[in-house]
Amino acid sequence: MDSLILIKNRINSIVSTRQITQSMRTVATVKVQRAREKMLANRPFLGQARQLVQAAGAALPYGEHPLLAPRGGNRAAVVVVSGDRGLCGGYNLNTGKALSALAKSLGELKIVTVGSKAADYCAQRFRGKVAYSYTGISESPFYDDAEAIAAILMEWYSNGEVDQVYVIYTQFITMLSQKTRTEKLLPVALDPPEGAKTRFEIPPYEIFTHAVPFYITAFIYGAILESAACEHSARIATMDSAVKNAGDMIDSLTLLYHQARQGEITREIIEIVSGADAASPQL
Repeated sequence: MDSLILIKNRINSIVSTRQITQSMRTVATVKVQRAREKMLANRPFLGQARQLVQAAGAALPYGEHPLLAPRGGNRAAVVVVSGDRGLCGGYNLNTGKALSALAKSLGELKIVTVGSKAADYCAQRFRGKVAYSYTGISESPFYDDAEAIAAILMEWYSNGEVDQVYVIYTQFITMLSQKTRTEKLLPVALDPPEGAKTRFEIPPYEIFTHAVPFYITAFIYGAILESAACEHSARIATMDSAVKNAGDMIDSLTLLYHQARQGEITREIIEIVSGADAASPQL
């Protein structure tokens, strides 16, 4: 009887857990739809900002602008975008691994983390190198948040405190496919020229000077939005797996419960029959 009670308690516990994971999956489904809407709305905006930077940069002589000229040093600023919560598979860990891989090729680091998981990872493995940590914005970022981060990066680069600027984030491809990316923002890398050069009414140098901070802000904002969509997608997949595993465990325990109950009934019948035989008069 005790074994039956234990099995029944385990089944009830797993049923409760499955209900929680189903609720989390539903919430993540709603959130990923909102995140995708913001992400898709930002992509054209980011594309236009990039085109402006590329066009103005292509009109400048090589190395004329300080944001274009490569530097000999190996000091770098890295923005790492993760989530504030777990239960999303390897999403948070993958950005940390990308940072560790990048750090091997760099010298002095200044790290800016977005999301508490990135802050925790860097606090353990890059102690003393985290300059700023932003939490509570990974799922619903505002443009002002990205603008504040971009201002920090531009100040470091302009003052000569760093020689390169990177962003590590997760790119949303499909609901089932995400990719961890490491993008170099500064110095600006120009794409090969295509077609005729753009004519400017304002000097390209001035346009480029004002367009780069604008582009970096848009890129960081887009990176956080992309990562948010990836986080929710990863959480949906994780909760789907949890719900399926819970169902399999419930089926197995239910079968075990019925087997144990049948054994208990059989034992009781045997005891009743044996008692009846013992009580009946001997012929």
